[in-house]
Amino acid sequence: MVILSKDWLRLRIGKLGIHDLPPGYYVYVGSALAGLHGRVRHHLKSEKRLHWHIDYLLQQATVAQIWYALGEDRYECKWNGILAELPGAVPIVPGFGSSDCQCYSHLTHFLTTPSLGGFRQKLKQSHLPRVCRLNKMAFCVS
Repeated sequence: MVILSKDWLRLRIGKLGIHDLPPGYYVYVGSALAGLHGRVRHHLKSEKRLHWHIDYLLQQATVAQIWYALGEDRYECKWNGILAELPGAVPIVPGFGSSDCQCYSHLTHFLTTPSLGGFRQKLKQSHLPRVCRLNKMAFCVS
């Protein structure tokens, strides 16, 4: 999920405490093994119970794009590593979305819009499934 914040944010993120986040784009990677539709619907709601770390960020920032892949395998840690290789990537907020793995964080900051094309290219080089972008029609677009 690509998230935009135009301003500095000071957020209390559950048990992770208070964090100051600079303006820019944030890419959050996670899995929705219980159902992509329901998870995305939850994240897009303006009124919701704060359950996941991402819910705290989405109280003050906007979803700009949704990148996804369908399947039963968990790729979020691999995707997270690939995101870290993209130009301008800065992992941010230790433990964000990564309390059940060894990753530093599943939230990566970019000053400008991260490149889906660059991400897809690195996925292909790593022999990982193609990631699609959700548009209003819910189709996979280039």
